[in-house]
Amino acid sequence: MAQIEYLGHTLVPYGNIIGKDKETRFQRLMWRTDTLTPLLSKNKGDNWDYYKFYKIAESAKMSVDIYYHPKSDSYYVPIENGLCRIDVNAQRKYIKVSR
Repeated sequence: MAQIEYLGHTLVPYGNIIGKDKETRFQRLMWRTDTLTPLLSKNKGDNWDYYKFYKIAESAKMSVDIYYHPKSDSYYVPIENGLCRIDVNAQRKYIKVSR
């Protein structure tokens, strides 16, 4: 299974948010995203770096909007402030799962 290791966490590419344009996709990413309990965040001082994360993902050809974290059995969206949990069940019709 394809996966990314970042700051001691294993993340599996899960899928993309479907949208008409970039703004719509961003709004859907933020909808139902629990930004109060991020897995990794700049505010927690754990060295989260959005651009570094995406560079690693792109070099592994695994860049998607949503990642699965097997250890916590949760889904996360990388945003500038952190890796934030997202409720995929609340918006399944807007998600295209990667295979």
